Amino acid sequence: MDLIERPTDEVRRHPWEIARARFFLRLVERLGVVEGTASWLDVGAGDAWFAHQLREVIPEAARLVCWDVNYSPSQLEAADTAGGVVLTQARPSGVFDGVLMLDVIEHVEDDIGFVRGIVSESVAAGGWVLVSVPAYQSLFSEHDRALKHFRRYSPRSLRSVLEAAGLSVEARGGLFHALLPVRGAQVLHERRRGPAPEQTGIGAWQGDDRVSRIVTAALDLEARVSLAMGTRNLPAVPGLSTWAFCRRRSGDVS
Repeated sequence: MDLIERPTDEVRRHPWEIARARFFLRLVERLGVVEGTASWLDVGAGDAWFAHQLREVIPEAARLVCWDVNYSPSQLEAADTAGGVVLTQARPSGVFDGVLMLDVIEHVEDDIGFVRGIVSESVAAGGWVLVSVPAYQSLFSEHDRALKHFRRYSPRSLRSVLEAAGLSVEARGGLFHALLPVRGAQVLHERRRGPAPEQTGIGAWQGDDRVSRIVTAALDLEARVSLAMGTRNLPAVPGLSTWAFCRRRSGDVS
């Protein structure tokens, strides 16, 4: 969860966030990088909830660092370092075998420069990068502005950014396909009637336990299908999110 979306009281995890986390945990396992990745960097890790889920599936000896410039001193002080997840506000030194940038680069004005900097300074030779972003600029709305997004991405535009930053895309896909027409209808309504008076993110989820379980199960089932459709060669199947798994190209980034 982005820190901007996190409420001050107890967090109720949105079904979207739970299904998303399960998808990316399964994806790194499917791609075969869990056992061979000795050091992990979660860029823009937010409240580090996903990192703690990841900690449960990666080797105990693996290093896992969460970097988010928005961490407050109190959050860093309260961080559970005993759980094997390190939080830092400052850019961590050294290089990492695997880097996660999940719903991060849409928050950065110079996305190519940002990714290029990560690749050149934080990704080990032969290391990998997993990126996800909100899909399709045509769906850009007041919701994106409230979350401080600069843009949304098509699979093609995301690939262009990553390749310009010194990465080679090895696998890609879409996620949350059924939510795509729902968001399209919301955006159309906003353009006809104006934005809602208050924009809320996933931190505002108020569904009860039964509703949460049902919605989570439906999204999780679809995410399993998305995992099967993730491809190395074919065009990505459209979804509300799009993702790409990449490797650092040797000699392209200085």
